[in-house]
Amino acid sequence: MKSHHHHHHNHRNISTTILYICLIINVAFVVAESIMGWISNSTGLLSDAGHNLSDTLGLLLSLIAIQLERAGANNCIKISRRVTFVNALLLLAAVAAILTKSFDKILNPSTIESHIVIYTAATAIVINGVTAYLLMRGDNANINIRAAYLHALTDTLVSVGVVASGIVIHYTHLYIIDPIISLVISVAIAIPALRLLLHILQIIKNE
Repeated sequence: MKSHHHHHHNHRNISTTILYICLIINVAFVVAESIMGWISNSTGLLSDAGHNLSDTLGLLLSLIAIQLERAGANNCIKISRRVTFVNALLLLAAVAAILTKSFDKILNPSTIESHIVIYTAATAIVINGVTAYLLMRGDNANINIRAAYLHALTDTLVSVGVVASGIVIHYTHLYIIDPIISLVISVAIAIPALRLLLHILQIIKNE
């Protein structure tokens, strides 16, 4: 019985370690992708960074929830709800910034460094793929880790879309495709973030 408990404890520690590794990789990449977005003048890359940020915050939430659960904190549920609320607000703020820039670029199209877009979004596919793989090897029974894994998979698909837009822009010079892609990604981030915000607000109100 004791060895079973010990094995379970080790398994949980491995899962937490995987979450920490994924979090560090993703934070570093969100910063790098944002910088590349500014350098290449691409709102597509910036919105992809925003989408990656949403999942990085998701990873952070998972870690906080797991650590609070383990610590047996009395107010752990209340604390995680407030962290979720702040995360949803941060995401909506990022979406607002991307939307503003996208509309500006639709009205005033400008040159985009398509090769930077292609290489950076291709790197994002690798990063998200590695994250998904690591999380898949984690504790599949843990709802937080499973959610983070599904988010990483979604991110991979979004980055594929950005690579495709970069290739099209490279060959056609239709720079308007970039802000259009970023509008689509922004909506994909905004809808669940808004739902989450309203849901959490309702729960907090009824506490």
